[in-house]
Amino acid sequence: MEEKGAVARRMLASAGTTALAMWLLLYAPTPYVVYEPGIVVPVRQLVKLQNAGGDGSLPPDAAESGQTDNEGMTGSFVLTAVRLTGPNLWGVIKAGVDRDKDVRLKREVFGGQSKKQYVDRIHAVMSSSQETALQAAYEFASVPYHIVEGKIVPEHKKNAVTIQADEIGGPSAGLVFALQTIDLLTEGDLTHDLRIAATGTIDSQGGIGAIGGVKQKTVSVSQGGADLFLVPKGNEEQAKKTAKRLRSDTVIIGVGTIAEAVQAIDSYAAKGRQG
Repeated sequence: MEEKGAVARRMLASAGTTALAMWLLLYAPTPYVVYEPGIVVPVRQLVKLQNAGGDGSLPPDAAESGQTDNEGMTGSFVLTAVRLTGPNLWGVIKAGVDRDKDVRLKREVFGGQSKKQYVDRIHAVMSSSQETALQAAYEFASVPYHIVEGKIVPEHKKNAVTIQADEIGGPSAGLVFALQTIDLLTEGDLTHDLRIAATGTIDSQGGIGAIGGVKQKTVSVSQGGADLFLVPKGNEEQAKKTAKRLRSDTVIIGVGTIAEAVQAIDSYAAKGRQG
């Protein structure tokens, strides 16, 4: 009888240990977050001329000035963003052996803030980076503008551009927003019918700064079929290393300014036309 009782106690203890282990693996909160490959979004739907008609058409004066709404063109600029998740312990373990993901401590990412505070902060940074991207694009395209209460306002309404980034946060879309704006304000098709991804912070004079998550972004744009991926020079080595591991057909080019980015696109397109 005592032996049967001992067996029962061992079975209960084993079941309890198993249940605790499963709870820890599947339900217990962890101090980690995981960076994963995220979205790839055409920027054309986010950056638009304010004076475009309801059907996307431009008024006569804008059309005569060489502006284009880009409709009907096969090329596109695309934005990529990293996905940040808070998985259970099992998810953290799996992410730790996945070469496309990175595990980080929450306190390192959130900087002591709550998740909501962190999200609010990166959205505020995104809003600021949009204005900077517009300023850099106007400078490059020689479009006269004024700064009114922190907002970039062109002298002529036909050059007014809006950027609607929805729920995307952070400053790393500055480069691609500036490129799309330049494409709207200048003659021709800056994409040359290519699918071009771009990432990088930008300053008002067009300088491009390094960003985080370039490994995950390289995975996303490679899977998304980008012909060209423009990255800050500080991220170029990591992006090329990732693309090589993936055996990606996407060409990676590091750039330091908006002028270098435009030149890189033109040079890549010219080489393609030459065969």
